[in-house]
Amino acid sequence: MKYDVVVVGSGPAGSVTAMFAAEAGAKVLIIERRAEVGVPVLCGEGISQKVDNFKVLEGTRWMAMKMEGARIFSPNGTIVTLSAEYAGSETGYVLYRDIFDQELARGAVKKGATLIVNTGAVDLLKKNGKIAGVKAQRFDETMDIEADIVVGADGVESRVGHWAGIKTTLKPYDLETCAQYTLTNIDWPTPYCDFFLGKKIAPGGYVWIFPKGKDVANVGIGILSSMSESGKALQLLDAFIAKYPELKKGSPVRLLAGADPVGEPIESVRDHLLLVGDAARQVDPITGGGLMTAIEGGKIAGEVIGKAVETQKFDAQTLSEYETRWKEAFGRKLHRNYVAKEILLDMEDKTLDMLADSLKDYKFEEFSTLSIIKAMVSKHPSLLVKLTPLLKLARA
Repeated sequence: MKYDVVVVGSGPAGSVTAMFAAEAGAKVLIIERRAEVGVPVLCGEGISQKVDNFKVLEGTRWMAMKMEGARIFSPNGTIVTLSAEYAGSETGYVLYRDIFDQELARGAVKKGATLIVNTGAVDLLKKNGKIAGVKAQRFDETMDIEADIVVGADGVESRVGHWAGIKTTLKPYDLETCAQYTLTNIDWPTPYCDFFLGKKIAPGGYVWIFPKGKDVANVGIGILSSMSESGKALQLLDAFIAKYPELKKGSPVRLLAGADPVGEPIESVRDHLLLVGDAARQVDPITGGGLMTAIEGGKIAGEVIGKAVETQKFDAQTLSEYETRWKEAFGRKLHRNYVAKEILLDMEDKTLDMLADSLKDYKFEEFSTLSIIKAMVSKHPSLLVKLTPLLKLARA
């Protein structure tokens, strides 16, 4: 088996990379270790409406709800409301994530990529000390898949990256443990995605409610691994639901559990190799959301791969255009949000309430990090010391 590119993982980052690489003329293979693309679902299922700009999806089968924006609830219940334009990359549409992933994979195949399921990478294939593809297993059969470029789209703590000598292991303070119910027969009629903050509610994270229909919603929690013990996420989520009669009467039709990187991105390029999406930690450190960066980064990766195949140059220097471009596109934002995450972790609930109080009536038509910080400090000057590192970044 010989391809220009083998993509390990059929999630959004892998499929979009394959889509644009195939469109550029590369011979692409996607391998997926699971039996079905997009199953099990592994996220809260929210994405920005900016996904429309990338034109990687057809139709609306993947869409459960179109949202007006987001509401953020501080520990004392103060509400900050954001329109969809400013609400971040996790609000805009609530998805049927399994269908969403399958539609992206279908788009890659339509562009010419080949997809094989039930096939997992077990190691990198090397020749003369250089990466030359992957070793894979499908049921009882092992195979060598030769490729000029290997794309690691295999998620959190990427094994592909690890095999290439990249440090992919996450520290507990850069990892969120998550749990989520899809509840039916609830009464939460809102056109917003809701987020609830507070150390007692979700230490180092938040609870979310993403409506998926008239009486259905995803209700989930993410908490920092360094601030909790095993199983704590589900206990806290159950306690949160029990406080709201509108949710408590609901019945779970699905329970998901997993982990999410909330650290800074890592090295994403080696000779003959790229990491994309969660594998490269291209995830918002505040929210843990990575769908939009997966799509944007995947598009960049696919375009760079197309050039590399055309010129037959696969060294790190050639492929580094990918790292340069994704850093220009969203790298600064991820770094700023990592700094913001560290600041927020040091804040007591009382300070979070002050932040919310500063912003509850803020006119977001002038939205920017700098203008928001100024608004908060003007109402609560005592916040200046805590927000100074973020203020410096905003002014840079």
